[in-house]
Amino acid sequence: MKASTKVFWLSFHRWTGLVAGILIVLVGVTGSILIFEDELDIWFNADLFSVEPLGNHAELDLIITAAENESPEWKAFFASRLDDADERSFIVTLRHGNGDEKQIFVNPYSAEVTGTRSSLSSMALIRRFHGDLTLGAIGENLLGVLAVLLMVMFLAGLAIWWPSKGKATSALTVKWTGDSRRVLRDLHNTSGVYLFLFLFLSALTVPPIVWKLTTPEAGPPAQTAAPSAGSSGALPRPAQNAGPPPTIPWQQAADAALEAVPESWLGFILRPLGPQPFYLIRVFPPGENAVAMQTTVFVNRYSGDIIRVSVPAAPAWTSLLSADFAASLHSGAIAGLPGRLIMFVVGLFFPALFVTGFILWWRRK
Repeated sequence: MKASTKVFWLSFHRWTGLVAGILIVLVGVTGSILIFEDELDIWFNADLFSVEPLGNHAELDLIITAAENESPEWKAFFASRLDDADERSFIVTLRHGNGDEKQIFVNPYSAEVTGTRSSLSSMALIRRFHGDLTLGAIGENLLGVLAVLLMVMFLAGLAIWWPSKGKATSALTVKWTGDSRRVLRDLHNTSGVYLFLFLFLSALTVPPIVWKLTTPEAGPPAQTAAPSAGSSGALPRPAQNAGPPPTIPWQQAADAALEAVPESWLGFILRPLGPQPFYLIRVFPPGENAVAMQTTVFVNRYSGDIIRVSVPAAPAWTSLLSADFAASLHSGAIAGLPGRLIMFVVGLFFPALFVTGFILWWRRK
């Protein structure tokens, strides 16, 4: 590499890290926390998430009703469970007309409310900051741009480090006997090189998540979204100005999804508060709760017919453009616990790289 080119990339690498360093550190650390979000939430709030198993689950509609009775002016938006453990509570998320949300924890056996918390819980705030810096769409765009800069910065760092022929072994080790600046530089370089693939992957997967680079089949096809007269299993179209037909119960929609995907458990069920004429339901294989393992089922909220079943697709290069697949890579969940542990460590290395890089810049003379 020419000296002038090397100086350019060194400047880009250095100043990108210095200017955006604090934000990179905060995003990296919050990402590490969120990799084990469910486990940490259960650990710190065991009284909310755990109940004593007492036979069979109550009807889902009883669980939803119990949650809504706790706050009559709020409406159930969706219900979920973190996993399929027998002792796990149902979480019913209520939404107020002003857009506020809160979580109601319900014992799935007795349909009794066991706790309530605001949507502004500590974990929710961490998730919000990591997802959009609490700035909404503006924050998502900033994170997308930051991810692109990070990818270029990582590539620049690798190019600057790239050793000449015969010096690879030396370049991959830390010279502990050198002066403190040499040790810091070696620690900065070797950490970045050994973790390069995962650091680059953590940035590469951000744009598909925040910018939705592909349009997922998130809703039912227009021609099957609402029941129409003469269609198989659909209810007759109501008379003009009569309004839509009655919505089927939550439990009926859940049963339809579980029947469509045998040997699965209900992890999430959403009934839009708006005019969308479907339930969105996510089910998982026993013992699994990773996004990569979920099957999404759309159920007609008037007739109970299955509209669409979206099963996990075999990964391909184009899968990187999918938000769900990118999220599985971003968190390491696609490789199970080992992958999550690796990405947890990667997130914690952002502060180490920033600190060593900052000290090297501060002591550059």
